[in-house]
Amino acid sequence: MKGQALELISEIHLDWKRHVARALAPHGITPKQIFLLRKLKQSATLTPSEVAVLIHGDRPSTTSMLDTLERSSWICRQRDPSNGKRVIITLTDAGMEKLASVPERLWRSGKVPSDPESCLERDEREELTRLLQKMHRCMNANPQER
Repeated sequence: MKGQALELISEIHLDWKRHVARALAPHGITPKQIFLLRKLKQSATLTPSEVAVLIHGDRPSTTSMLDTLERSSWICRQRDPSNGKRVIITLTDAGMEKLASVPERLWRSGKVPSDPESCLERDEREELTRLLQKMHRCMNANPQER
């Protein structure tokens, strides 16, 4: 029984990711790309290291993704005027247009008919979220805190 929950979480995540990737493909954007554009819209600027944390990527894959987004003119990388060593990433007008051009129903949890949460009642979703948060805290806690 141990490990079964994590295996199911992985399967659900991968199935959802495949579904969203197929839905986004005709729009010329990937799930990670739209996720990052949404995060940039929310926070105005991010650093490459913040992006790496958000997408759970290493430095080379994050740089490659940022290169792709910059070539598409969806983001802009520039030196931070207050700290010339630091690079900041901003969403461009073209990035805002791209984000607006992709219907939320294709990628937004809660709006897609095949959303894995759609079969759960509100209280079940809340309980599942509570349990997943507990697992996440446990996984990221120091061994002394367990």
